Parts: sequence; C-alpha cells; structure tokens
Amino acid sequence: GENFEISYKIWQCGGKLLFVPCSRVGHIYRLQGWQGNPPPAYVGSSPTLKNYVRVVEVWWDEFKDYFYASRPETKALAYGDISDLKKFREDHKCKSFKWFMEEIAYDITSHYPLPPKNVEWGEIRGFETAYCIDSMGHTNGGFVELGPCHRMGGNQLFRINEANQLMQYDQCLTKGPDGSKVMITHCNLNEHKEWQYFKNLHRFTHISSGKCLDRSDVLHQVFLSDCDSNKTTQKWEMNNILSV
Repeated sequence: GENFEISYKIWQCGGKLLFVPCSRVGHIYRLQGWQGNPPPAYVGSSPTLKNYVRVVEVWWDEFKDYFYASRPETKALAYGDISDLKKFREDHKCKSFKWFMEEIAYDITSHYPLPPKNVEWGEIRGFETAYCIDSMGHTNGGFVELGPCHRMGGNQLFRINEANQLMQYDQCLTKGPDGSKVMITHCNLNEHKEWQYFKNLHRFTHISSGKCLDRSDVLHQVFLSDCDSNKTTQKWEMNNILSV
C-alpha cells in the first residue's frame, strides 16, 4: 500500500508527481515462492490488505465507502494505530480526496467506475448445510462448484450489489454457454446484471432466464434449474465473513 500512500500524500499535501520518460527506478520484488513473503491481499490476515485499509482510512475520506463496497470483509479488520498519519495530514493542511479525484485523477472513473452498494455479501451457503459456492480459484470463464464451507473468505467470498451483479472481486457469476452451469468471468459495471437475491425465500433468481440457483450436494455442482419452492437445493443463505 505504500505506493498508493506516497502518491496521495504528495498530491494532497501540496506536491506533484512528474513523468520522466528516461528515468530508472530500482525496486526489490518479492522472490516468488519465498517463505518470507506475506500472504496475498485476498487472505484476511495479509499485511498488504491491512496496509490498504490504513491508506483508505487516512486519505480517502468519504470515498473509503467504495473500497469497503469492494472489500466488505475488511470492515472489522484491525489495522493498527493511524493517529500519527492523520495528524500529519491535519498539520500539513492536506487537501481532500474529493479534490484529488476531481483535479488529479479526474479520468479514473471512466476506466474504473465506482462500485454500487452491496445488497448482501459473504459466503453463499446451501441452506442448513456445510457446503458453500466456491470459485475454486477459477477466473475468466471457469465454473463455480460446491466446497466445504471454511469461513475464511477468499474463493468463497461473494457479494451481490444494487446493479444485480453477483461478484467475487472483479469477477461476475453468469450463466454458462450450456444455459445451466454457472461460470465466473471478468466483468465491468455494465455487464452481467443477472441476479436477484430474495433473502426471506433463501433464493437466488437468474433474471433473464427466470430460473433459480440450484446445486447437487453429491456432485458438488452449481447450476440453474426451474424454480421450485419445494426444492431444498434451491435454498441458500449469505453469511458475512470478516477478516481479523
């Protein structure tokens, strides 16, 4: 997160950054596979994830809500003492993040639109079962499956937003080519607005097909089928997962 923080600190506190085409900057990259590497940012205990939270809490002002919309599991993350950082910003009369977005990063939302608010988020658990929808690490066209619920987030952390997208990070769940299986693929905010979650009915409905999210607990498959209020395999619950 230090690469983000130094940029915000410079711009918001009176400095500026310049592009120098012929510059050479040294950077020590983490050696892939080295056991001293911290866990990646999608792991709840990751120092990288905690650093991101520290940055948005100090510099993003009201825009931090957009970060938490994308990473709701971090809302209760213990990120340490940031009082000195906030005092630095106050003492140097640093500008707001709104100013940064309007004057410096004015084109960012045309490439990366601000995320809609979440309706629900967490694990998607088969109602009264121990199995959850799991991306199995698949992206960009892989199929989701059922796996034992582990309450660690990661591949089992999803969110459904006000735009009717069922998402995991920057990936959306969508109907597969066969019209039945459910796949996960990269999406933007104008794509794959396909889902409604009826919390009181424990049901996910695929809007365009009118079918319901279903599963086979035996085969560990997730698919769409005709809605049937008597089918227990079409009942789901979303339970929040918080990083610690």
